[in-house]
Amino acid sequence: MSDQDANSEQLDERLIRALTVADQAPPVITAGVDRALADISTRHFASRRWGWKRHGGWALAASVALVAVLAVQTIGPASDDAEVLYADVNGSGAIDIADVFALARADQPGVTQADLDAFAMRVVSLDAGGAR
Repeated sequence: MSDQDANSEQLDERLIRALTVADQAPPVITAGVDRALADISTRHFASRRWGWKRHGGWALAASVALVAVLAVQTIGPASDDAEVLYADVNGSGAIDIADVFALARADQPGVTQADLDAFAMRVVSLDAGGAR
């Protein structure tokens, strides 16, 4: 094949004839065919009973959901370390700046100055005029 033929945009006549023969319109699903398929599937699935109606499936699902709710409420979500820091450390019954000082004096491992500062900012509010 010469360079001129390689750059030509014209296709070989045999290839054109083969592509023309292979080019067929796709089958069309008419409304009648669609209706017939819908009727067949309706008859097929009408004979089946749904699994949830059989053997008390809904009661089983409701009981599983109830057990899950009770388990979450009883056990509760795991608290992260940040929420443990913001607690009544000195046992006074109120969370205040004294708890920040008690936590600082306790020298717990893993408690950084940034944690103490965040705790102090959480319990002390200068913008609210003493009301929270």
